[in-house]
Amino acid sequence: MAINRDLSSRDSRVHIFATENETFMAAAAAVTELVRLSISKDQTSNVILAAGNSISKTLSFLSSVDTDWSSVNWFLADERCVDAENDRRNDKQISDVLFNTLGTRYGRIFSPSSHLTPKEAAGEYASRIEQINMFDLCLLGMGSDGHIASLFPNHQALNSNEVCCEILDSPNPPAQRITLTLKMFSQVKNRILVTAGHSKSNAVADYTTNPKSPVRLYDPTAIFADEAAYS
Repeated sequence: MAINRDLSSRDSRVHIFATENETFMAAAAAVTELVRLSISKDQTSNVILAAGNSISKTLSFLSSVDTDWSSVNWFLADERCVDAENDRRNDKQISDVLFNTLGTRYGRIFSPSSHLTPKEAAGEYASRIEQINMFDLCLLGMGSDGHIASLFPNHQALNSNEVCCEILDSPNPPAQRITLTLKMFSQVKNRILVTAGHSKSNAVADYTTNPKSPVRLYDPTAIFADEAAYS
């Protein structure tokens, strides 16, 4: 029997839940299990994650019980080129939700520098990423336009051969961003996508039919979504 690989509801990698909260809780449980396994084996866990509503909601369902989150290194999948204290910084959003959920012992967050040019920051961040022998998982959300991290549909950055690259013409403001690439994501064994809400249904419909969409190119090993997104 042929295996369905189009990320439709028939694909075994796709897990669909009745509500948004059930979706985020299931994604949080998957993240927790992978982190626990890594810490038990290596005493640490390295995680790539984006920001955004779906990721923040997923992180809000993490529990401080029975998991040593202080041993986790969180690496931002992308960052907006704005001042370090700007509320649009992804690292600020992630640090806020982790602190509110887990308190002070949530590990360390790494992101591209806000003090360098986009090109310099991308190169410096790539050097740090390349020092990590293994990432345990990558957790991304998806925009209503189908973008993941700062990789937008039909953008030249989808073809980047770099680990990390600068974006100077993002269709969503701010125009200047830094993002890890599909080349980098492909090296991570566990690639998770979480998305929910009817506003994502057009993007879901696109990636189930379009092999060149960012999500299909990301080739997730698991998708957590709600019925509204797959409607």
